[in-house]
Amino acid sequence: MRAPALLFAAAGLVLGTGLIALLPREMLFTRSTVHDHAAGAEATGERWACPMMDFIGRKAGDCPVCGMKMTRVTAGELTREQQRRMGVQTTTLVQGPARTLIRAYGAVRYDDRTLQVVIPRVAGRVVQRHSPARHTGTLVAAGDPVVDLYSPEVFAAQGELAAAVKLGDARTIRALSDRFGRWNLGPVAQAILDGGEPVDTVTIRSPLAGRVILALPGEGDGMAAAKLPQIGQEVMADTVLLRLVDPQALMLVIHVPEARAHFLREGLPVRLSSDDRGELPEIGARIAWVAPELNLEIRAREVHVHLRDPKGRLLPGSLVNARFEAALAPDLEVADATDPAAWGQFPLIPKTAVLSTGVRHVAWKVVERQRDGRLRFELAPLALGPRLEDESGNDVYVVRAGLRPGDEVATQGLFLIDSQAQLAGTPSLLFPTGAVAPAGGHQH
Repeated sequence: MRAPALLFAAAGLVLGTGLIALLPREMLFTRSTVHDHAAGAEATGERWACPMMDFIGRKAGDCPVCGMKMTRVTAGELTREQQRRMGVQTTTLVQGPARTLIRAYGAVRYDDRTLQVVIPRVAGRVVQRHSPARHTGTLVAAGDPVVDLYSPEVFAAQGELAAAVKLGDARTIRALSDRFGRWNLGPVAQAILDGGEPVDTVTIRSPLAGRVILALPGEGDGMAAAKLPQIGQEVMADTVLLRLVDPQALMLVIHVPEARAHFLREGLPVRLSSDDRGELPEIGARIAWVAPELNLEIRAREVHVHLRDPKGRLLPGSLVNARFEAALAPDLEVADATDPAAWGQFPLIPKTAVLSTGVRHVAWKVVERQRDGRLRFELAPLALGPRLEDESGNDVYVVRAGLRPGDEVATQGLFLIDSQAQLAGTPSLLFPTGAVAPAGGHQH
């Protein structure tokens, strides 16, 4: 019985399909009578808002929340009350020089240009260390003792000089005295000339003044492994005993972020401050060297600043805040920051007045002020130049196109103005030609 039932069902399906295919098109499809009352509002950017509640609708009528009559709102147009509730604030664009303050931090270290070494001119064995040879950081004056050196060579030369004195050999005395002078051991020779006896141990003194260090940053593993002389150590002539630097001569190594690296030039003045000392206006400094490339690991450009600190307020290793003032020429290239005549003049807009996707930049420009306090805004696409920062930390952009000096723009509430435009389907930050309105309507 199942087979006949299936056969009848298949026959009915085939017959029904054939009948539908033979029916006229007009009997199957009718023209839609759906239309959207909100379409006109979408085109003009109009919405209806409740004056009491934060409710916005697409058509006129009563507020579904409180029942009050809703009023028409046009995208980009705000009443005085709406401005107050949205916190809208505006500012007027000004024409001015493109000056910026570059902030960066750097670490202090000794100026490697002042590095000098103390060496003995004779070979021997260290039998005693004096203060400069015991501790790094020790301040050394010229003539201070460094080590006592047992030196058979010096002992033998003293014997030769004593014999020449006894023989009255002026030529030999002069030659030997010159040798002791080259060894920086003139007092040893003078003692023999004064009738003293030869000694096998001599004191090596520093002919230089400075602070004792082992190594400077960036000198590599070889210098970093340098040590002070030790008791019993054999030293050859010209072996380095001490490394000295000028304690008042410092170098500040600064890393400027990539976004500000192109503003830097040698000779640019630098203002310094530190967390513990505050402002340091009496320490004059200028950029001495700018790295020709970026550090790829930290995306920054290295800058060296040489300075002197006679009062010792900065310590090697201290973190210092550095500020550079830079300016742009009319062609947006870096100008001489000390010469106002070289500065370009540009329309400047606060950063707070700019909405950006990272690719597209816009501002909301005031195009009409009505007598009842209403403001009407218009979207202004922008072409921007560099971002600049002033002493107070306020950021402005150079405006290359889109606005002119004297134009008034919103600096607060512009996100809400832009959102209103998006809801109304008019041009906004994310939708340059207007957002596609959601479908809506009713069937007649």
